[in-house]
Amino acid sequence: MNSETTPLAVRRAHLVAECAQQRGDIAYELNLLKAPVERLGGVGQSLMANRKVLLAGGGVALGMLIARPKPVLAIVATGVSAWKIVQNVLPRVMPVVQRVMPQVMPIIRERFGSRFQ
Repeated sequence: MNSETTPLAVRRAHLVAECAQQRGDIAYELNLLKAPVERLGGVGQSLMANRKVLLAGGGVALGMLIARPKPVLAIVATGVSAWKIVQNVLPRVMPVVQRVMPQVMPIIRERFGSRFQ
């Protein structure tokens, strides 16, 4: 828009409309970014609240890895093996769990209340 020939009120209206459009675009993009985080159920907030503990634990783990690598590597190897077993078994177990859960959930809700919705 040429500022020399356009009245001030028209330029202002155009800028207000452009700002509103930009606000809408930013809100849309922000909602796209929030969606995966909201699915985690506030995990990020709890991590930030306990960041000192997490950093201390990471430091201890790193110190153990440097000081005594053999036992730590044995634990890591065990963890990796367990992870592989779970990944192999999970596809076989999940169909059974999904078939049983609709029958079990009413019993759990009845006994423990509305916490398991």
